[in-house]
Amino acid sequence: MKRSIINKLSQLSEELKGYVGALNYRYMNLCVKAEEASMLPIQVPIEDELKNIEDVGFVGKKDGDDFSIYIVPKIQDDLRDIAKSVKVAHPEFIQEIVKETVDPGDGSGNQEVSYLKLTMPEVNDDRHDVLTQAVDTFYKMCKAQMEKAKAEADVQFAALSADISPLEVDNMKQAVDEVNDMWINKREQLHDEKLKEIEDAYNQWLTHQQTTARQQQEEAAAHDQNVGTSMKMTSENDE
Repeated sequence: MKRSIINKLSQLSEELKGYVGALNYRYMNLCVKAEEASMLPIQVPIEDELKNIEDVGFVGKKDGDDFSIYIVPKIQDDLRDIAKSVKVAHPEFIQEIVKETVDPGDGSGNQEVSYLKLTMPEVNDDRHDVLTQAVDTFYKMCKAQMEKAKAEADVQFAALSADISPLEVDNMKQAVDEVNDMWINKREQLHDEKLKEIEDAYNQWLTHQQTTARQQQEEAAAHDQNVGTSMKMTSENDE
């Protein structure tokens, strides 16, 4: 296969990879479970200068907690500015400032530190619709970009294959299809996994709602029974 064709194949693969990577990044910012990557675009104004969030705080998760992100400011005075910047980027996150006493291990004794806890909201009816629509919108955008890149590459491959044998043309087309199919499959996988993540969280919310409603009905029935029994006993005593 000609070097020019090999180079073009590599360029096409990198372009398709970039579109799929962008789709993955957008999906990570449609948070169902906590995604530390959703913090990457956040910049915090500190003394009239915008700083990346990793420069002003430690971002992480706790073992066993898939639905919260924790941000510990490197300087405690920056906590409020960090919280405000996160609120702009992700207003849907539930914020809580937590205080904890820790021993820094430097011989200074216990110290009280404050940090930011970001909890992912439940996937209720409204959020389910918003997330699902966003997933499909980003998917269609990625698909259109990839199809355009493939069409433009096909024109260039046709020009590059003008002076090669039919067998080499078939090999080239097979290689192009393999590259294209690889990234299409990855795109479809991301799309399906994100929708499943949303549906799982939504079904969990529905189950919780049904359980709560059943418990309320049982409590109401028990209350009515207690009231009825009390009224009967009072009536008998009056006699």
